[in-house]
Amino acid sequence: MKKPNTYLPPTKYLMLILLFLFAFGERVLFDFGPNVELITTAMVLSSFYFAGKNSFWLIFAIIALSDIVIGNSNIFLFTWSGFLIPAILAGGIIKKLTTHYSLRTAKNIFTCFTLLVTGLSSNIFFYLWTNFGVWYLGTMYPKTIAGLLSSYINALPFLRYQMISTLIFVPAGFLFTELTIYLIYKFQLKQKVSRELSFIYK
Repeated sequence: MKKPNTYLPPTKYLMLILLFLFAFGERVLFDFGPNVELITTAMVLSSFYFAGKNSFWLIFAIIALSDIVIGNSNIFLFTWSGFLIPAILAGGIIKKLTTHYSLRTAKNIFTCFTLLVTGLSSNIFFYLWTNFGVWYLGTMYPKTIAGLLSSYINALPFLRYQMISTLIFVPAGFLFTELTIYLIYKFQLKQKVSRELSFIYK
């Protein structure tokens, strides 16, 4: 029997809540380090499993509510849009790239790779966009090409940490989610068969 492409609403909402809690918690409660974050992972997974609208509002809620707690700077429009623009675009891109394989194992491998590339691309966009904001709005760097280049060069360690977190958490999140969906599907199938048998032999 083929696994359905849709999930029961409680499962969907539970996953969105868990993604929110992990990403929000990492920002507010258990910071793993500079630019080590779970927002990209939440964005990529929600873009793949749900509609782009859900991903956008999930990421918006994470950054808006966490910023209320930890604060932000005058470049918050750049940091917010640095996450929200990929959240708008990622769903359509991922969907186009992950519909070419019918063999489940090959599809899972290619999907994981696609999600990883999407996450890393989002990191690079965030790096370029937010550091442009630092240069444009801040006072640390002169308003010259050399100043902009200095902004990018000095931020390279932060990009490295962010990409490392994406390399770790996106595949781990995808594998965990797929395993959870598989177990839920098996449990639902078992329950359905059990009900049908009990009806037959009643």
